[in-house]
Amino acid sequence: MSLLQSALRETLPRVPDRVDELSALIDPAWIEQALKASGKASIRKRKLPAEHAVWLVIGLALFRKRPLWQVVRQLELSLAGQALPVPSVSVQARQRLGEEPLQRLFGLLTQAWGRSPQREQALRVLAVDGVVWSAPDTPDNRQQLGSCSTRHGPLPWPQIRATCLMDTYSHELLDARIGGMDCGELSLAAQLEGVDHAVTLFDRAYFSAAFLLDWQAAGEQRHWLMRAKDNLRHEVVDQLAEGDALIRMPVLQRARQLRPQLPSHWQARLIEVNVGGRRRRFITSLQDARAHPARQLADLYRQRWEIELGFREIKQSLQDAEPVLRSKQPELVRQEVWGVLIAYTLLRRWMGKMADHVKGEPQRISFHTASYAIVNLLAIASLDSAGTLPKQLEALLAQSRYFVLPPRRTERYFPRVVKNRAHKFPTKKMPVSSN
Repeated sequence: MSLLQSALRETLPRVPDRVDELSALIDPAWIEQALKASGKASIRKRKLPAEHAVWLVIGLALFRKRPLWQVVRQLELSLAGQALPVPSVSVQARQRLGEEPLQRLFGLLTQAWGRSPQREQALRVLAVDGVVWSAPDTPDNRQQLGSCSTRHGPLPWPQIRATCLMDTYSHELLDARIGGMDCGELSLAAQLEGVDHAVTLFDRAYFSAAFLLDWQAAGEQRHWLMRAKDNLRHEVVDQLAEGDALIRMPVLQRARQLRPQLPSHWQARLIEVNVGGRRRRFITSLQDARAHPARQLADLYRQRWEIELGFREIKQSLQDAEPVLRSKQPELVRQEVWGVLIAYTLLRRWMGKMADHVKGEPQRISFHTASYAIVNLLAIASLDSAGTLPKQLEALLAQSRYFVLPPRRTERYFPRVVKNRAHKFPTKKMPVSSN
């Protein structure tokens, strides 16, 4: 028997019932697999072993406004019979853990839960977009993560970016990539693993012949749809109907220098439809006009907004609208973001079960109230006898009808605007380097 297996055998029997209960949310075998694959499994008996450190990072997302030591107490993460570890022990446990186990665990969860279709349909509808978090303003964070800049200089906080792939029907994340602000959304999106028999919705920032051709060729029937740029260079190859044509577009010379295997031209379908009294143009790889009418595609593109609603659920509800993450070291910032994505995936998984229970759509389950109820179970279940959490989660499913939102009011229209911030204090100026 290896040293690792021997240490785990000595350690795991002493894990308190509370951690055993958390297996109702994540199979412990997946956590063990993620730790072994990244070489982070505990080989010594510690107050806060690696398995518990994983739950600590997830707990930091679920209990956003609670300090580190209170999250350890809430989830009873210290080994049975041992005193609550001091905060420095928790920080050291996070530093030993790193970000890779959380990234691998997120991949295991999304592969097991999100990759199978949520309902029978011709093509699954997905969306890709980027989201940005602010991190504490430390020298390491600012140097390694970077931040956006305006004409007035860099923004006051370092930032970290994630590009995510989301199912617009269930709001479940299927994949994500994280990077500093020197990594563009398109570069991160190129690393995402798409899904076969699906159409993915992009905004115009993702228009790139190399990227879209790679996305389409990476699997079977991996289609895409996006708004067309106003200055799109193209020539009509075949006029399918009024406002509906197959077009031919040149591939930029710079792109062909970087990728000599790219063709000189590529084809797609361009449609023009009246939407809300305005003429809108869309470009897509779905070239069969009979199977996919132009009006149907224009209506389908509205679902791209579902990923924006998903990001709002993460940043407003899950993170309690806290504008800045906790971690002061770049690797822990990335680790914290993976914990946030895992926590969101867990909550969405249970909301999918609640939607199945009431035979409704997952997006019609109120994320704000349902997530509050689930997190509240984690907060109070430890006060009762062992085995309470699984029973409470089953009871929550029986009450699913109370979390169903009313039908959406499609007639509402809210244009994007920015509200001015009036204040009496001077603006803090970031130091400008002389180099």
